[in-house]
Amino acid sequence: MPPPFRILVAEDDESFLGAIALLLEQDDRFALAGRARDGRRAVELVEEVEPDAVVMDIEMPVLDGVEATRLLREATPDLPIVAVSGHDYEERVLEIRQAGADDYVRKARIADELPRVLAALLQTAGRRARSRS
Repeated sequence: MPPPFRILVAEDDESFLGAIALLLEQDDRFALAGRARDGRRAVELVEEVEPDAVVMDIEMPVLDGVEATRLLREATPDLPIVAVSGHDYEERVLEIRQAGADDYVRKARIADELPRVLAALLQTAGRRARSRS
């Protein structure tokens, strides 16, 4: 079995951060690479831990998920980023998609959708990486 994909989770709500971490840890395909409570820390941690993908909350303090995604996309163009939000603000979802998020999952659907979305993005990213080498 291949090693699990390392996922960084950026989420300011501690209880929801814990729920996402638990969801990922219960799936053999994923391992938690790090946790960030704001967008600035997420950008720093990506450099430090070099995750395979990032789960990015849209609304966070210090640096929101839209701007953090924009910075990450500039620094690491191929890093899969999945945006999450508890609100259904279409404008904010559009903003984070334009900033470079590959996909979006509503928090109410995290358990059903996040593992599937991450696996699909990581499989596609793996194919792109192999085709370049």
